[in-house]
Amino acid sequence: MEIKNGIPVSPGVAIAPAYVLDSEFFRIPKRFIRKDEVDLELKRFQIARENAMREVQDIRDSVHSIAKDEVGLIFDAHLRMLEDPMITREIPEKIKQKRYTPEYAVSRVFKKIIKPIKEIGDSYFGQRVNDFYDIQKRLLRNLLGQQAQNISKFSRSVVIVAHDLTPSQTATLDKKHVAGFITDVGGPTSHTAILANALGIPAVVGLGTITADISGGDIIIVDGKTGRVLVNPDDATRAKYEAKSEVYHEREKRLVDAAAKAERHTRDGANVKLYANIELDDEIPHAVELGTDGVGLFRTEFIYSQFGAHPTEEQHFEVYKKAHAALEGRLLTLRTMDFGADKYASEVGLEHEDNPFLGCRSIRLSLREPQLLITQARAILRAATLGPTRMMLPMIGSIEEFRAARQIIDTVKDDLKREGVPHRADVPLGMMVEVPSAAIMIESFLKESEFFSIGTNDLVQYTLAVDRNNQYVAGLFKHTNPAVLRLVSGVIRACVAAGRPVSVCGEMAGEAHFAMLLLGFGLRDFSVGPTSLPELRTLISRVSIAEAESFVQKAMALDLADDIHALLEAEVERLLPVAEFGI
Repeated sequence: MEIKNGIPVSPGVAIAPAYVLDSEFFRIPKRFIRKDEVDLELKRFQIARENAMREVQDIRDSVHSIAKDEVGLIFDAHLRMLEDPMITREIPEKIKQKRYTPEYAVSRVFKKIIKPIKEIGDSYFGQRVNDFYDIQKRLLRNLLGQQAQNISKFSRSVVIVAHDLTPSQTATLDKKHVAGFITDVGGPTSHTAILANALGIPAVVGLGTITADISGGDIIIVDGKTGRVLVNPDDATRAKYEAKSEVYHEREKRLVDAAAKAERHTRDGANVKLYANIELDDEIPHAVELGTDGVGLFRTEFIYSQFGAHPTEEQHFEVYKKAHAALEGRLLTLRTMDFGADKYASEVGLEHEDNPFLGCRSIRLSLREPQLLITQARAILRAATLGPTRMMLPMIGSIEEFRAARQIIDTVKDDLKREGVPHRADVPLGMMVEVPSAAIMIESFLKESEFFSIGTNDLVQYTLAVDRNNQYVAGLFKHTNPAVLRLVSGVIRACVAAGRPVSVCGEMAGEAHFAMLLLGFGLRDFSVGPTSLPELRTLISRVSIAEAESFVQKAMALDLADDIHALLEAEVERLLPVAEFGI
């Protein structure tokens, strides 16, 4: 048994065979064979190797007349690899002696080859790793006799193992059979992590070399609460985690039951609204079941992943229509498209940028390509006739950007009126506060925007100059950093004083241990992932505003982020004790 430690991003326990995406999405169907199957499986491997060699020869010959000699040399090297004793002897030896399936034997031998090369850290040798991956995939493809399997559909439970997952890959995971996922890279607030939470899939990221350490078919335990990953656990350890999984699910049930009985206000009667953050439209019915007051953040990026880089007005409208039907008269807050960095960028054809987090993303892209905003705004204004609707602009960093976007939307209203298209012209227009400049200049924005939502994930990233997807600096990404808390507090207090609606929609709002701080700052609207609703509802019903304000004074007197975090954790334990809810 091996134990790996990474960054926990979605709680829960998953136990299932590994499905390694670095093997080009090929699933190793089984690991072992019977004694009477050895000869047949040896022959199957030999045929696969011969077919792979013919394919490489064909590629080499086809490029010979149109490419430089160096290209042919690459494929000559591939042929030599396929004739290397590590391939011709060791793989058959594992089939004969250990009774591995040829697929599993290929996977294990190539892990043995690739891992030490990657550990050298030399750029030249690192580039050669892809040659080995290419050969491994070619052998597996010939052995399995099939194309890469779609990760949106599996026949049984698996744990996805990948270097990384794009948000669109995560969004299309087979929710019935993907028990969990683990990745080499990533951070706690990437959109892949947010999607994992939304889908209720246990996940650990930032494991470094996990794809080099695991083979398809290995049994994996994922502890999404602690960040621990166990490879091929012994029977006692597996039984322990199976019991832990049951305890986790029991805790979730207890929280749902407690939330159903809880008051929808604090202990001293202050009304608190709990809205849902929605990544995918099919999450809304579940959020309604859990008692949401509406949608505080509808992330529309999945529409572009689903329909392509330029979805039509009608495609937008049908999604919003479906959302309103599920909400049954509750508020729907639609954020205009927020592409860039880790959010579906490659799926919609965004250009490569050396520093995408500081590049042409979100509102900047909408202003550069105004037709994107025009199409979406038309659909939003039309959908507003179906129920209460708000439109929210992302990544606003200056007054000029907000005014430019508002001018485009005003023009859309004029066009719809002239065309006689039913719509609502009085849809509130608000903005995300996720750039430090917006937080610092909040007093000026109060004259422009009708409501505000604080996106704490990006606000932390930009305030602390920490890439939230980089596992090497993930330890520096802390919502409890006093500088971040001062910015959040300042925005909330300014909005409350001006009578402007304000919510927090980042990870901070969804974590129970931040609730006391945010209540003490004056926040009364939270926007969280649906799975966070029961815990948050229960906790808020157990505190008073006076307690929260007193707690803020204690927390803000501390200088260290870790000290503040420890104080928050202790408060959660007091309000939601393990003895009552477990874990």
